[in-house]
Amino acid sequence: MLDVAWILVAAVCWIGASFLPFFTRVDDRWSQGLGLLGAAFAVVGAVRVLTGGTASQLDFLFWRGAARFEIDALSAAFLLPLHLVAGLGLVYGGEYWPLNLPKGSGRSLRLFYGLLVAAMTLLLVARHGLLFLLAWEIMALSAFILIGTDHENPEVRHASWVYLVCTHTGTAMLTAMVILLAHRSGGLLWVPLQAGNAQALDFWILGLACLGFGFKAGFLPLHFWLPAAHASAPSHVSAILSSVMLKMGIYGILRISGLFPAIPWGFGSALLALGALSAVYGVGNALAQRDYKRLLAYSSIENLGIIGMGVGLGLAGRAGHDPWLVALGFGGAIFHVWNHAIFKSLLFFGAGSILHATGTRDMEALGGLASRMPRTALLLFPAVLAVSALPPFNAFLSEWFLYRGIFASLSRGYPWSAGLALAALAFTGGLAAVAFAKFYGILFLGTSRSPAGEHAHDPTGTMLVPMAILVCLSLGTGLAGVLLLPSLDRVVAVIAPGSASLLARGLNADLRILVGAEALLLGCGFAAYLWWRRSTPSPEALSPPTWDCGYALPVRRAEYTGSSFSEAWAPLLPGLKYKVRRITANFPKPVAFRSEIRDLVGELFLGSRLERMAQRLLRFRSLQPGYLSLYILYVLLALLGAFLWMFLRGRLLG
Repeated sequence: MLDVAWILVAAVCWIGASFLPFFTRVDDRWSQGLGLLGAAFAVVGAVRVLTGGTASQLDFLFWRGAARFEIDALSAAFLLPLHLVAGLGLVYGGEYWPLNLPKGSGRSLRLFYGLLVAAMTLLLVARHGLLFLLAWEIMALSAFILIGTDHENPEVRHASWVYLVCTHTGTAMLTAMVILLAHRSGGLLWVPLQAGNAQALDFWILGLACLGFGFKAGFLPLHFWLPAAHASAPSHVSAILSSVMLKMGIYGILRISGLFPAIPWGFGSALLALGALSAVYGVGNALAQRDYKRLLAYSSIENLGIIGMGVGLGLAGRAGHDPWLVALGFGGAIFHVWNHAIFKSLLFFGAGSILHATGTRDMEALGGLASRMPRTALLLFPAVLAVSALPPFNAFLSEWFLYRGIFASLSRGYPWSAGLALAALAFTGGLAAVAFAKFYGILFLGTSRSPAGEHAHDPTGTMLVPMAILVCLSLGTGLAGVLLLPSLDRVVAVIAPGSASLLARGLNADLRILVGAEALLLGCGFAAYLWWRRSTPSPEALSPPTWDCGYALPVRRAEYTGSSFSEAWAPLLPGLKYKVRRITANFPKPVAFRSEIRDLVGELFLGSRLERMAQRLLRFRSLQPGYLSLYILYVLLALLGAFLWMFLRGRLLG
């Protein structure tokens, strides 16, 4: 009970940290200290459970029925990145979005930031359907208000309302899932289900879980709310939304599927294929973006697709009673949950530093920031390597887990979905490297293309220290991955009850060799850097430069832009359009080039249809004229209808 008590105390600390600056005029350090204390409590409790501690629970009465808060290895696996990212974001936001901003947006952001963290904390330990939905709704509403922090901007308002509609659509599906699950188990308490003859009901519960949680995770085609919402939110809010809140969808699928004694055949294969399509679609759209925060948001769709592939692989292993496939699929998914939380938070923190210094999200207007923001450029470079799954950083190991699982699946009778996943994972890795070469190169190399970047400067240590901590975690997780295998085995045992501890035994030797090779690669790179520094001659000893044809200094119009960088990949990006004025005269006028990317599924297909539906629904606005008497009449008619239905039902049943 001690560990779950620590988690509840952590939630209380976050609630206190959110309300403290809103109702009092105390120093911001007290609020930050209380939030960091809550993060420390939660991290300690999660680490205790993951490193061998037993699950602890707290039983109580809620709504005249039994309810429970419980922390096990699966809850701890998500609590750890939640409070790590939330604590670092709290420190980062002290400078990025301070409390003393005009119109109260700083205090409002702090209030709902703390409520968001507290709601996700309670969600991860709730084992009661109604408590879970309550925490889910608080999380959804807090995120809605955080996304709309800069609500004076029409684009931000539109993004926040689209998110609210989508999240409530998912919540409606989850409500139906909780009702069916209560019917299946005999109560709202979430306990392991007994085997029975309810295969059709099990299929509906799992289907609703995938749809409801898929809205939150941003799986294709339910992703269309995500890019605008994450781009519009303050950057440290974008970090927690992308690296943690999206994973609540993954957690929900794992938690609900873990209650069932068996998984329907084909369910895991379908999720594996859906994850593969989401990953490819996300990285393809990321490559074409010129807004660097939207690029990072589409990259989150890609990485959630990779995690979905791992979950689908594990569920396919459960359906086929293959423990090795279960271990590799679920273990790789959880490992990538941790890794993505680290490097994506670092990327959004870096994007926030750039936006804080330049005031623009347009990559075409920037360039040459490495000379003006050298610390930010240095701290972001490891994140670019990590998101591209390059060694020795952490994402390389989690994707290696998934490659092992997919190859094992191909040899065990899952050819169609595993073959698709293998091609998708390889293709995604290549495109991710190209997309983030564009991200880093266009922003930091070359020269500034507009006045926005000419006066940029590094932020203070308040924003740089959280980024440096994430760099150390990214590298440390990549080099010490073998130490995490026992913890991953404990998480897999919760998702798939009765599974053996296979990762620590089956991958220990291979992972040690792999990590040793990574350490050797890192050492060789560092030695080469030292040799280069020592062998580089002083400026006085350099020979005269070669003839430069009169172009001694680079000019803005001679540089690559993000649009020209993506032009070679246009056949892979069906939503990419060009506007070009071609040269047709001997003495041409200035030539213009501009690219525009629209989400093929989210904007061109679903968006247009939803807009038409919204226009049709506006016809019913006449039913809400604003008269209280008319609303009372509606209530009376609804009550009359309910009484009439009860009367007729009693007569028919009687």
